[in-house]
Amino acid sequence: MEKEKIKRIIDANVNRAVEGLRILEEIARFILEDKETTNELKNLRFKVRFFVIQMSQGEGPFIGREIKNDVGKELYSRSEAKRKTVMAIFLANAKRAQEALRVLEEFSKLTEPRWGKVLKSLRFKVYELEKKLYYALMRKSKLDFDLYLITDPMRDHLEVARTAISTGVKIIQLRDKQASKTQLLKWALKIGKLTRKSGITFIINDYPDIARKANADGLHVGQDDLKKSSIGQLRRELGEDKIIGISVENVGQAIKAQKRGADYIAVGPIFPTENKPESKALGLKVLEKIVKTATVPVVAIGGIGENNLEKVLKTGCRRVAVISAVLGKKDISEAINKLKRRFKRP
Repeated sequence: MEKEKIKRIIDANVNRAVEGLRILEEIARFILEDKETTNELKNLRFKVRFFVIQMSQGEGPFIGREIKNDVGKELYSRSEAKRKTVMAIFLANAKRAQEALRVLEEFSKLTEPRWGKVLKSLRFKVYELEKKLYYALMRKSKLDFDLYLITDPMRDHLEVARTAISTGVKIIQLRDKQASKTQLLKWALKIGKLTRKSGITFIINDYPDIARKANADGLHVGQDDLKKSSIGQLRRELGEDKIIGISVENVGQAIKAQKRGADYIAVGPIFPTENKPESKALGLKVLEKIVKTATVPVVAIGGIGENNLEKVLKTGCRRVAVISAVLGKKDISEAINKLKRRFKRP
């Protein structure tokens, strides 16, 4: 009788482990679009399935299936009834898979001790992938935006940040090529408090040390900055949950940036702009090519405003960064709202 009960435990936890892993696989595949991790999770599922085949010893895959008398089939906790976010689904199912593998590890020792070591290695692989996926989801959640507002010395940085937050902007970048790092850090610390309180993504331009000290959500750098520090080095300095954005001007740079681990790429200048008078406008065709090629979010930047935003959106790009189109207007709130309405047009 005890042997049959152990078989039921093994059967239930194989199902639980495989179900949990499949949900993680779907998150990696469809939400994060991470081919490598998707493949790793698929292989893990196959290994767990292989385990039950070995354990069945010729009895078939349903070695202990007895649904009718399972006292747990009617149990359904309040926490299971509702998930508020993809992250909640992810965390619940990562734990589901890990706990099931631990149960299998222990009970396999009663029948085939050599399997305990194998199952332990599978469990630790899930721990490793959980960490990787967790940080990837954290970064992705911070990239849910359409209008990306970049501050500039033409207007008070704190005033701009407060107004942007009050009008529903989801991401702000602190950018000032003229100010000292000491002054930038002061602004960053103050804006960081505002954005954290409001749940707004806060990016620092150029300086990883300021981003770290201000506990910003991420950093944006240009091509020249990558000659000093790789994306890997920047991520180690900032933390795995921080966003790293890279400026690019062509398809080659875009492909290289995403391969190296950029969370988003900023393409520009799309049109002539006073903020970068020395840079040649790339045009909409270059943007469209990059949008079709990239597997990470693409942000169009440079000379974009109310009059040409729709042309940008027609390329397939759904994220746009602005400076003058907002800061060059007398009423910042009105300028933001006009642009946001353009995004919502059918």
